[in-house]
Amino acid sequence: MAGYEVSIESLPRCGFLDLRGGEAVREKCCAYLDITLPTVANTLVSTADDRLVHCISSDHWLLQLPGGLETEVLEGLELAVADISHSFVDVSDLYERVQLSGSEAREVLVQGISLDLHPRAFPVGSSARTGFAKTTVQLVCLDNSPTFVLTVFSSYLQYVLDWLNIAAAKTP
Repeated sequence: MAGYEVSIESLPRCGFLDLRGGEAVREKCCAYLDITLPTVANTLVSTADDRLVHCISSDHWLLQLPGGLETEVLEGLELAVADISHSFVDVSDLYERVQLSGSEAREVLVQGISLDLHPRAFPVGSSARTGFAKTTVQLVCLDNSPTFVLTVFSSYLQYVLDWLNIAAAKTP
């Protein structure tokens, strides 16, 4: 058996900010970032300058941005909402990203995930925080090839890479 037709790679590090707050915080963050923070869980918003917002819940977002910008953005956000109760944390060291792509990427993922990954149920642009292979990931479908990005806890990066390689039958 030759294995599934997929490519698995660890992506370069980037910045992550965990943002929590009510509607007033959301509005001020939207204005400062010039991006809409969605209020529907599992919604993903992307920008032309490589920022992504993963909506975890109506008052909780994970902002992904190019590495090196997290301190500047965090300080600006803190100033923008200084008078409102909120929680903003730089969690860049907490996460790593793995990209899984190829015509059989869904077949590999379904071995360790309980989400319906059919394109009608999890189309391009979908994002979900879910259990995967006995850990937790933020899963995003980037395109129709399909390409998925799994944002994993840093300490589980090697485990997830190994698990995907075994599931893809790329190791004996």
